Amino acid sequence: MLETRHIDSLRGMLGGAEEAILSDEASRLYYSTDLSFQPEAVAAAVIRPTTVEALARVAAYCYEHDIALVPRGGGMSYTRGYVPTRERSLLVDMRGLNRILEINEQDMYVRVQTGCTWRDLYEALKAKGLRTPYYGPLSGMYATVGGALSQNSLFHGSGVHHTAAESCLGLKVVLADGRVVQTGSSAHVHSNGFYRHFGPDLTGLFTADTGAFGLKVEACLRLIKLPAATLCASYGFETLEAMLSAQTAIAREGIASECYGFDPFYNAGFEDKGFSLKEGLSVLADVVTSGKSLLSGLKNAVKIAAQGKKILSNINYSLHIAVDGPTEAAVASMLLVAENIVARHGGAPVGNAIPLAFRAQPFGGVRTILLGSKGEVWIPVHGFFPLSRAVDAALATEKYFAEHAELMRRHNIKYSYLTCFSGAEFVIEPSLYWFDELGQFRLDLIEPEYRQEWGAIPADPQTREVALRLREGLRDLYFQLGACHLQLGKYYPYQQSIGNPATRELLGQVKRVVDGKGLMNPGSLGLE
Repeated sequence: MLETRHIDSLRGMLGGAEEAILSDEASRLYYSTDLSFQPEAVAAAVIRPTTVEALARVAAYCYEHDIALVPRGGGMSYTRGYVPTRERSLLVDMRGLNRILEINEQDMYVRVQTGCTWRDLYEALKAKGLRTPYYGPLSGMYATVGGALSQNSLFHGSGVHHTAAESCLGLKVVLADGRVVQTGSSAHVHSNGFYRHFGPDLTGLFTADTGAFGLKVEACLRLIKLPAATLCASYGFETLEAMLSAQTAIAREGIASECYGFDPFYNAGFEDKGFSLKEGLSVLADVVTSGKSLLSGLKNAVKIAAQGKKILSNINYSLHIAVDGPTEAAVASMLLVAENIVARHGGAPVGNAIPLAFRAQPFGGVRTILLGSKGEVWIPVHGFFPLSRAVDAALATEKYFAEHAELMRRHNIKYSYLTCFSGAEFVIEPSLYWFDELGQFRLDLIEPEYRQEWGAIPADPQTREVALRLREGLRDLYFQLGACHLQLGKYYPYQQSIGNPATRELLGQVKRVVDGKGLMNPGSLGLE
């Protein structure tokens, strides 16, 4: 706990409202816990700033009194991104800084406060026929712009436009001591936010830093026109190697805005995880009323949705694609390229209702992301590889699970994995599932009927320990395979991954320049 004098001073800086700072035990524990099942310290208090000026005053005060600051966005971290390592810490709930400040349709950028969710930003831009190139993670109903930039998230739009950081033109950042810096061309006294590389790329310093270098409070992001035409397709494969060979070949063509693959476990449980006949038809009705070119292939989608639970249940591996372009003819020609690749690798078309559903409702609820189909806890780990290593990395993953099959059977631990790409970068994300106490944060994110049904699942610390060890084994395997990572947080071995001592020294020197006392999210990136 912080002394009362600090609590009172901080509340005054934040405007005096009671809810501006939370110091009760339940709130501190709630905000200090992510999805990793690996707690450390509990923050001394939670602050909820609504202005940049107030946050800068708080940062300066905390710097003077040696109080650490830990930024928290929508809370979707599973790598201890915002889990404090020190009790003398303030959790900074960034969601009060959520305004869209400027939509510049002439120069094609948007300025937005970083506590804004991707869903809110997407809807505001969509009304003007615009979007950001990367336009959010699957959890974008809750995930914030700042969180995705800190973790360097990928998904929607990433096949062509890469990760979140690649869409960023500039940042406003509150440093640990309260100074406010601006990067990109917005720093020019007579310019605006149109250009990122105005001199050295200082914007890049604060992206993918998992909050180690400062509090991102405002982002300037690129804009593109909403695609005039979109086609979606899905394909089934007998083997993992065949699917990945097709997926990486499609990546090299640079034609798919999204291209993601599911394994047999995911396919078999997909309808149970939320894509029922009723929901599928509802989504497709939304597509019809939208008047957009997602109508392409709609007859096939409705036909498949009408089959209910037979969409993927008999398919080993499935690949799902969305292709965007300026005209129907353009996207049809690009999709034909993908279909020819699929055919060469033994794939066959299946209904395209799933990618259509993701496109029609890109930011739905997160139950099907955070939990298994029967209420199991879900926790992933991932590796980021060059395309040439995709098949080897996936086969090594399969071998790892085969070697531990008996252990997993004894503890009723299941696994699945998602594969996708970001430009020419391949991602494999295995996930582990087991029955365990969900905790209040997970329960708050799911529908009331599921909350009631699954809220009584008891804690199983023994199985949890086994699952977390299995996850660590995958992390260590990927390290040996040369994987890079998004969402580094405090989980992945970033420092050990850097082979050049001079590079590690430079990173430490940068940390000391922007955070001389080591008070900004200590432990993130392995830095104190």
